[in-house]
Amino acid sequence: MAVNGLNQTIISNQTSENVFGRDWYVKRFMHILYCVLATTAIIGNALVCIVILTIKNGKMLKSGLNLLILSMAIMDTMTGIVMFIVPSFAIPASDYIYPTGNVTGMLFCRIIATQYIFFFFGFGSVFTITAIAIERWVAIARPYTYRKIITLKRTKVFLTGLWTINILIPLDIVFQMDFIGNEQPPCKWNNFVRERPGIYFFTILEMIRMFIPVIIIIGCYTDIAKRIIYAAPRPKIHQSFPRPFASRRSTNSINTRRKVTIMVAISALGFITCWLPNELYYTLYAFNVVKSINVDITRTTKTLIVTSSCLSPLIYTAANDDYRKGIWQFFNYCRATKLPLHSVHHVRNVIAPLNVSKNVSTPPAYETEKQ
Repeated sequence: MAVNGLNQTIISNQTSENVFGRDWYVKRFMHILYCVLATTAIIGNALVCIVILTIKNGKMLKSGLNLLILSMAIMDTMTGIVMFIVPSFAIPASDYIYPTGNVTGMLFCRIIATQYIFFFFGFGSVFTITAIAIERWVAIARPYTYRKIITLKRTKVFLTGLWTINILIPLDIVFQMDFIGNEQPPCKWNNFVRERPGIYFFTILEMIRMFIPVIIIIGCYTDIAKRIIYAAPRPKIHQSFPRPFASRRSTNSINTRRKVTIMVAISALGFITCWLPNELYYTLYAFNVVKSINVDITRTTKTLIVTSSCLSPLIYTAANDDYRKGIWQFFNYCRATKLPLHSVHHVRNVIAPLNVSKNVSTPPAYETEKQ
């Protein structure tokens, strides 16, 4: 039964690849699109990292929220880099140079070709977004105890544990591909997630890495929305004197906190929208609800996943003044490094008119002294 299932999966994969290969223009367009999205993810998230690390003399690193955003930006940057390494993204699987040895070929297929590294950073982003949602809930629901609960030390411990434990989260992906040396490409998907104990292994990990975090994220932001919308407005008191400075500062702090919360909530919504279709579709395939993988659906869901790595920098820039100013200052700094060359030309342009000005008649020095 297992051998028949494996053969059927290999045949279906070969058929899908042949259909994809016949549609030459669509195939080439998808690889170009992956290159563009990967480049956008690298540049956009690298700018976010630069802003957090350099702007305001590193003061942004003293915030737990900014540390979480920095970690997510690093993961999304690495996602874009991995897309230039893993087959079937920027490089077509049929054009990729595979190792020929049995051991190296098996390791390559199960770690690189299965996109394990790609999903390592992807699921890391899921957990980071979940942590940001919890952090925002504490900031809105428990504002007076926020600094005691969300500390830099706890945030750093969480991120260290996340980058370490996340190695095990996509572990089921490693077992979903085999190396067949006499075929091209030699890496073929197997029936691991449709058989026991693989189906149990996949179900547990999929709940931990996707569905439970999504429930937590939606729950946190739903409660935050209720608290913001149904917050009792303060009665308007007509006073002839201005409000105390402490009161104005508290109001500004609340408004800033709400703006930041809306920004990360939009980012989380975009991320979930891009990731859920692929995870739901593959879960249906694992439980045999979907009999075989459809190439067009897989192509669409994979493109959405890749797009999710590009969304956060755009949202941060559009919704947050600090990121806009930071990026603008970075570009101004880059432009300022080229000013010495321009200043030389500028001086020459200033000197030239002075030489021409000698033709203008001016009173001699002795006449000036007499006057």
